[in-house]
Amino acid sequence: MIAVRHLIRVSLALVGLFPWLGLSLDVAIHQECVAAVFGIIGNLNFEGVGYGEYYLGLCQNPLKATSVYAISRAYCPPNDLDTGFTYFGLACQTYGSVELIPEADLAANLTAQAVNSFPILDQDDPRVLTNLTTPILISREWFELGFRTEVRFLHSSSSKSIVSLSRRITKIIQDTWDYEARTHAAYGYAMYGFWGGVLVIGFLHRIITLINESRLSPSSIGPEDTGRADSREKQTEKSRLFVSMYSWIRKNLITPSALPPYRRQSLFGCTIPTRIEVFIVLSYWVVSFILCCVNYRGFKGNLYWSAVAPQIWRYIADRAGIMAYSNLPLMWMFSGRNNVFIWLTGWQFSTFNLFHRHIARVATLQAIFHSIAYTAFYFTSGDAVDYRASFKEAWWCLGVVATISMSFIVLFSFSWFRRKIYESFLLIHIVLSVVLIVALFHHTSIFDGEYNPYLWPLVAIWSFDRFLRIVRVVYCNLHVRLRKKALHRSVAAISYDQDANIVRVDINTHVKPKPGQHYYLYQPFRFTGWENHPFTLAYWSQSTEETAQIQTGSPATNNATNPPSRIHAVAEDEYILSFWIRPYDGWTRRLRDMCLKSQPTSKLSSVSRQAILLEGPYGMAEPLWAFDEVLLIAGGSGVAAMIPYILDHVSRAAAGQTRIRGLTLVWSDHSAKASIDSLPLPSPDEISIENTCKETKECGVLKDKEAAEDIHEADSLIFRTGRPDIPMLIESAAASAIESGSRLAVMACGPGELADTAREATHRAMQNHSNSVEYFEEAFGW
Repeated sequence: MIAVRHLIRVSLALVGLFPWLGLSLDVAIHQECVAAVFGIIGNLNFEGVGYGEYYLGLCQNPLKATSVYAISRAYCPPNDLDTGFTYFGLACQTYGSVELIPEADLAANLTAQAVNSFPILDQDDPRVLTNLTTPILISREWFELGFRTEVRFLHSSSSKSIVSLSRRITKIIQDTWDYEARTHAAYGYAMYGFWGGVLVIGFLHRIITLINESRLSPSSIGPEDTGRADSREKQTEKSRLFVSMYSWIRKNLITPSALPPYRRQSLFGCTIPTRIEVFIVLSYWVVSFILCCVNYRGFKGNLYWSAVAPQIWRYIADRAGIMAYSNLPLMWMFSGRNNVFIWLTGWQFSTFNLFHRHIARVATLQAIFHSIAYTAFYFTSGDAVDYRASFKEAWWCLGVVATISMSFIVLFSFSWFRRKIYESFLLIHIVLSVVLIVALFHHTSIFDGEYNPYLWPLVAIWSFDRFLRIVRVVYCNLHVRLRKKALHRSVAAISYDQDANIVRVDINTHVKPKPGQHYYLYQPFRFTGWENHPFTLAYWSQSTEETAQIQTGSPATNNATNPPSRIHAVAEDEYILSFWIRPYDGWTRRLRDMCLKSQPTSKLSSVSRQAILLEGPYGMAEPLWAFDEVLLIAGGSGVAAMIPYILDHVSRAAAGQTRIRGLTLVWSDHSAKASIDSLPLPSPDEISIENTCKETKECGVLKDKEAAEDIHEADSLIFRTGRPDIPMLIESAAASAIESGSRLAVMACGPGELADTAREATHRAMQNHSNSVEYFEEAFGW
């Protein structure tokens, strides 16, 4: 254990050799020579003060201090001495908490006559292993070996004269250990540079998008008016190069999947990112791997580890550990819901979550390499006994705990666990993350807080995100109405439609809803009340003084003409938000069972006045209003994401704030016919709902041609049995848009296969129709 403590002491001294002083390279060069001298003398034993204590003996033992002064004056250039001795004194104060004996106090032992009487020792002299009783000098060969340990030279003359040595000193690149320490830190900071660059590009992309949207007139224009298309053509002529580049990036990098047709669908249990996401992730992996493998300067004869192998293993261990620590703040930053960069870049949470997972995987591998490399270091340096003894040290064991915790976090974060046991995954994730932070604080506590700047940001980011979550919950669910001196709180009503297999949750809030938003729902008075689940806002209505109430269906009122039953009154300036949830496992299944238990024989079961809390809103609306034609494609409960855009379009059309001339909704669902009466679409007076295909076989909107005969009409909606031919629908809409000089927006939300089919078909349309088509997808990824 003495060897371990000595190694730690040497490491601390060397890691802080120059950076803590903040010196320039020129100043560092002038102190290297003296640093090399006291680095050699410090490892020798002299009788007297400070025996066995590194800095106390080096700084307060007259024999050691005299040796340092004498050897430095013998071998170091005169202009290096003052800087070197100043650093020597500061090192004594900083690392040993003692004062260096001034040279003047030892002047009697530093005369030429006295120095000439000092024995000159070589590295192999047997006296170096004894307790020395007089000051000493060392051979030039030993000095230069020690100097090489501290200093890296450019290739130059091998002359050993003082003049040649002075010239070589001026050509120093950096001291070997300090070079490695600086390189480790610099490569850690390189990760911030990489992701900072990615975020800057994302921010610039968002700025360009917002500028383009602002240049488009929001006023509605009739289908016969083609003035917009002409003006757009002129605009394109003025900025053809820019538009061409932006269109190429969107068509070839942003929209298509890296492995079409897979994007939302799983391929061997993995989701496939877009091409631009894969490019970023692969670049990050490659950069991380390269930076972990380059610029190690080992040489035979190093005074600390004479063989090359332990030097390289030690440097690899330190590099991997520091880079793993550097990645931790990035990992935490990309994981939070309340992330300012989501707003700045306009990216979906799923994109940040993708980056978060890959940063975690890289950091975990670096932590594993750190552990492996330290193990190899101990065994190659001949300290296997000390390695086994190290497991009795708390800081060492907690490092092992941290590595194991990171490994399990990554293991349980794979998509299979997230889909199958989401609640357990979330709990494991949080608990192990807390264990990780605590373990890392203790693991590097021996470095006197040197690594805390990597760790405290984790606490700050986590605390800030949790604080904002609480603020959002309070803001959404409590509303102080000063005029009436009343406090309104949110209350939920839950209903389950067995035909549609949809759970509907209605909650009142004063927060004004918008399309593209999602909220997290809590049921706080359950045993697992901390669980929260994200759901897209499907529908909303504003309360009025006469009809302000949360509503839900009941068996007696389950038809198209009678309104749902009234549950309780709400404030007239509040909104009723509706969430349509397809029950699967876990919490959604429990909601369904709760409704069935209350009214087991009803097709529309309901439970009223439930304490469910909202947290949000999160997400941003896509700029569909800036397009001339909009095609909405929904599958199953994915229609919940489309209705808010229809409501928004109706509102904007009434105010003359949309460019949309035609909006089409294609909804594919097994139970759509059974549940269509409860679909809260705007009335036909507000928006025309029709299907332009009169005969199924002619327009080819179905893939299952044999099922085309089963066609039903209800009001202005047309039902067809079979799977819609999504590619043909998109191709037809794109061709129509390009023919009329219009811009087409395609938005999809639904099962993975439907969304991937829509993405691939839209990508083909983008290739064929230049920049007239754009794709959007409503999907939550975690």
